[in-house]
Amino acid sequence: MQKSSWIFGILAGILSAILEYLFFKSSESNANTMFLSKILILTLCIVLGLILAKKLLGGTISIARTILTGGVISIVRAIVMIITFMLLYFPNGEFYQSKVEIAYKQAAKKVQQDDEIKPADKAMELEEIKSQIAAQYKPAGYAMMNIGSSLVTGLIVSILMAAFIASNMMYKQ
Repeated sequence: MQKSSWIFGILAGILSAILEYLFFKSSESNANTMFLSKILILTLCIVLGLILAKKLLGGTISIARTILTGGVISIVRAIVMIITFMLLYFPNGEFYQSKVEIAYKQAAKKVQQDDEIKPADKAMELEEIKSQIAAQYKPAGYAMMNIGSSLVTGLIVSILMAAFIASNMMYKQ
């Protein structure tokens, strides 16, 4: 059964990595669409993985097994995406530089339009935002962000699926 979790995790990771690759290669793509698509892919793979796990276990699956299976699929997806990021990042991150520059321009525009930031603080605020953006496109920042988002999404979907398909074995006689 764990083998099926790995397969669905690898599938979710490969599909998400392909979407991310296409996003960074395209000049006209939307980041929100990419993030939503990656969440939908993970959700679909977790749902299909849990349905398969339930069938492999003879029609019953515990809540703990449901959450564990969803967590394994999420972690495997994150690992595949991190490996892909590292391959594309090598040696100096040039692959991501164009999107980083676009993000910097968008951040500068947002800071300039924000009336709540005092004019004297705008430069400092912009530098802080730029450092946060740069950290997301470095291996450590990307890994932390990806693992965190995969786990949160995976656990939420697993808990919801547990409510629908899992059986609490403690109450079964």
